[in-house]
Amino acid sequence: MNKKSLVNNWISFFGFVLGCVFLFVEALLIIVDYFYPSHNPYTGILIYVAGPSLLVMGLLLVPIGMFFEARHRKKYHDDGLSLIVDFNQPRHRRYAIIFLAVTVPFLALSMLGTYRAYHVTESVEFCGTLCHQVMTPEYVAYQNSAHARLQCTKCHIGPGADWFVKSKLSGAWQVYAVLTSSYSLPIETPVHNLRPARDTCEQCHWPEKFTGNVERTRTHYGSDDENTPYRVVLSMKVGGGHPEHGHVGGIHWHVSSLHKVEYLATDEDRLDIPYVRVTYKDGRVEEFKNEAAQELGEIKEEDLREMDCIDCHNRPSHVYRSPAFAVDRAMDLGKIDPKLPGIKSLTVDLIGAEYETQNEAVEAIGSGLKEALAGAVEADPALAPALEKSIAEAQDLYRENIFPEWKVSWEKYPDHSGHFRFPGCYRCHDDMHETSDGKTISNDCNLCHEVIGQAEGWDAVESMTIAKQDFIHPREMEGVEQGTNCTDCHGAI
Repeated sequence: MNKKSLVNNWISFFGFVLGCVFLFVEALLIIVDYFYPSHNPYTGILIYVAGPSLLVMGLLLVPIGMFFEARHRKKYHDDGLSLIVDFNQPRHRRYAIIFLAVTVPFLALSMLGTYRAYHVTESVEFCGTLCHQVMTPEYVAYQNSAHARLQCTKCHIGPGADWFVKSKLSGAWQVYAVLTSSYSLPIETPVHNLRPARDTCEQCHWPEKFTGNVERTRTHYGSDDENTPYRVVLSMKVGGGHPEHGHVGGIHWHVSSLHKVEYLATDEDRLDIPYVRVTYKDGRVEEFKNEAAQELGEIKEEDLREMDCIDCHNRPSHVYRSPAFAVDRAMDLGKIDPKLPGIKSLTVDLIGAEYETQNEAVEAIGSGLKEALAGAVEADPALAPALEKSIAEAQDLYRENIFPEWKVSWEKYPDHSGHFRFPGCYRCHDDMHETSDGKTISNDCNLCHEVIGQAEGWDAVESMTIAKQDFIHPREMEGVEQGTNCTDCHGAI
């Protein structure tokens, strides 16, 4: 009878050696990571995903080798030894001690590794930089957003095990798409399987608790040599969504618990909304349709979407700002000096031009501004530092908002939280969605905000008074017809 143990085969031996080596290496790497943590996602993947996978593979090779060895012996009528465990025998006790010496540290490291692997795959670095060729624009925009201190998973997954599992299954498909380069550029939005905002956004933002108005100030600079400013102060009617906490009205009326707003969009970007339905707590239903809705036929329930935060705040963390908006804000903060003649127009034109790469754009913006303002700097050398600072800021604005290699720019992603560059509010508030009894969804500006201050010119903006007033269009265009939408002139689409 053959007295050799079933583990005496090359497969089991190789697996045992592989497992021991990676057990030692994993222990060493985990200790190093504990005392010298790294934010590099590849380090986390190596230590807590790739390493444990090889360790488990090595340990699995031991029983696999034993299986093939047993089958080989049976085939050639060499049954070998039966599986007998007798701790009275020193040899069996020795094997048991070796098994425990390997298994206990392995289980301990596995628990720690599983915990760490979870946090690695939930980290911002993992989401934003691991597949850097795909997610660079989103990662950069996120870092400049109001949610830069939140983990990506707080919004994209939220609490609970069910959505965690769904996200990992979806992530596996995304990994496959990256490996096979089968993804589209730019990344398609909106994400149709995104978790409802009530389960994510409202963990921090609770519309039913919002009340009152919020003041917002916007400064726009002209395209003339003086960069003439126009400043407007708006009282935004944020409103509330629950009668116990305040008046139900204003912007957050749309997500009040007292009624449900549903709509039908006929395009992927949710820009064309021909049908809106409001269902009240008492069972009353109002259906608003525009002319396009007449051609839709029967409205199917499964095609309707219940309105939530994301339908207006659809770019909460990945905002790509238009050149005009970005430059206006930079000038208002003093990062681009308004004293430079025509800097607003020059910078907007250079940022908005077509380029093949970011590096080409950065170089063109720098050389373009230097060339255009060389005469002004020569006439007043004191402007030279301001020009250098403005050039650096203009280049940063391009890097933060436009990514030609990824086909990403502000025009590609409509922002619905307003109505200046994109339809936003006008998708429904256009006075063209009407019920059967003639009630319309109004496009009265004062529904959501009121002008409480406006002034044009350097002296005027400094001495502007705050009082409710009618809006007057700047730049000597006071005659703009009442009811004209901002997007009619300023729209990106």
